[in-house]
Amino acid sequence: MNMPSGTDQKAIFENVARVLSTRSHTQAAIRPDTRIGADLEIDSVEIFDIVMELEDLYNISLPVEAASDIDTVHDLVAKIGQLANVR
Repeated sequence: MNMPSGTDQKAIFENVARVLSTRSHTQAAIRPDTRIGADLEIDSVEIFDIVMELEDLYNISLPVEAASDIDTVHDLVAKIGQLANVR
């Protein structure tokens, strides 16, 4: 699989926001400080599916323990950026 164009924070944020917007149960704006569970009403099973989709998109593997530390959109973007750029 090819890496999506741009693994900079802005491009990653745009991809994460796109994926989250398809799963969100609210009309809340998706910003870096948006809490994935509380603000977007996305449950842990859906978060798992989202992480898998983003892992496929960026050809990365997010360790389970790292996933449990993700609360905000910024947390997810930062972790993807770290893993996508450290190969």
